[in-house]
Amino acid sequence: MKAVRVFYSVLLFVAGILHFVHERGFRRIVPKHLPFRRAIVLVSGAIEMLFSILLWVKKAQLLTSKLLAIFLVIVFPANIYMAVKKISFIPGKPASPWILWLRLPLQIPLVLGALALGKKKGNE
Repeated sequence: MKAVRVFYSVLLFVAGILHFVHERGFRRIVPKHLPFRRAIVLVSGAIEMLFSILLWVKKAQLLTSKLLAIFLVIVFPANIYMAVKKISFIPGKPASPWILWLRLPLQIPLVLGALALGKKKGNE
């Protein structure tokens, strides 16, 4: 389970940093009707970095894993919006609809994996 924890921790920390480095790119996947789109990107990036650290706090692992799973569900509509609007990962380059739509089901194992991180057996 330690390898899964490392995977999530690195993935979340890097994604969090990217929210700050490429804020405008991430802002593109926040629906335009939402207010404070820049703040949404920056706060969600900070939350991802916080999760990456909290995954290593033994006393907080159960709560962190549940909150991370909820967070992954909450941000899922941005992934759907990205697919519907054909927003590319790289601004200025065309998006592959296949990749945008096929990546959506990957959220399921990410949520289940997040929940598994909180199980006592995996708390090393």
